[in-house]
Amino acid sequence: MADSAQEKTEAATSRRRQEARKRGTVARSSDLTNSLVMLALLLALPTALASLSTGMLAGVRDALMHTPKTATMSEITNFTRRVGTPMIPGLAMIMGVCMTVGLAVNFAQVGIKASPEAMIPNFSKLNPLSGFKRLFSAQLGFEGLKALIKSIVFGYLAYSAVMSSREQYAGLPSVGLYEAISIVGGTLKTLGWRMVMAWAALAGLDYFFQRQQTEKQMRMTKEEVKREFKESEGSPEMKGARMRQRRKLKQKLSESVKSADVVITNPTHYAVAVKYDPGKSMAPIVVGKGADFLAARIREIAKEHSIPIVPNPPLARALYKQCEVGDPIPKELFQGVAEVLAYVYKVLNIKKNWRN
Repeated sequence: MADSAQEKTEAATSRRRQEARKRGTVARSSDLTNSLVMLALLLALPTALASLSTGMLAGVRDALMHTPKTATMSEITNFTRRVGTPMIPGLAMIMGVCMTVGLAVNFAQVGIKASPEAMIPNFSKLNPLSGFKRLFSAQLGFEGLKALIKSIVFGYLAYSAVMSSREQYAGLPSVGLYEAISIVGGTLKTLGWRMVMAWAALAGLDYFFQRQQTEKQMRMTKEEVKREFKESEGSPEMKGARMRQRRKLKQKLSESVKSADVVITNPTHYAVAVKYDPGKSMAPIVVGKGADFLAARIREIAKEHSIPIVPNPPLARALYKQCEVGDPIPKELFQGVAEVLAYVYKVLNIKKNWRN
């Protein structure tokens, strides 16, 4: 059965995710970026506007004191520079906040990694048939619904903000300039905060939807998962890595079992190598353990180096389940291990110093 005829029910593998990332397929919400930039801007705006207004007044005052006597290009340039230079800190603050927050939010969503493949022109997107299909896609439908909801919500917030201050607006002609600016500014501030909060909530939903769509887009069929697994398993790099790992494990296991005093077995399913050195530890230590294949390997190493093998199924199972390599024998198993060691020392005449 072809992959196209199968349902994509499997979660994307790490390899598929890496390939999708190279193509620029990542979950990203522009609304989340824009709403957080607007939030940061609202927080920084009072300080930025104060700096901007102070700079503007200083620039105008300086320019008026040095009014150009002739309308030459150099005089006009100097006049413009005198007016504009004091406003640069305020403008830089606004631009800096927008750029910093925008980049930070984008990096938080997609990470700091370039996607060169995403920059390559894709002429298949110019296909009219593909464009017609996109008109009825879930992504475009969600974007249209999102735009409609934003228009309704923002429109309602603007209407409610104006209507709540309609009495103050009715009295604007009779108040002074600064008071009128204060009334309008207060309304704009309230409206701005309400819109940003609503926008951030919608952006959270949008980001969740984008993640769901991206995960759905990266799903794989069962056949694709099997094929990818076979490819990764059959690659020379993976084979070499597995062989190196096996050699290291065999060498480490061999060295550990060589130092053991006894190997306690199930006798076939489990094997636990135990060493007791009274000068280094109060209790015997598990220096190696294994089940099935590893158990067979431990028994082979023990035979090669004439290490006693003692069958004791209950003790072998308990040691395998309760101890890791390097762990001392627990108190509840110490008696059983001591009996095995005593048996080995007595019957097989292995000389060992016991601590009294």
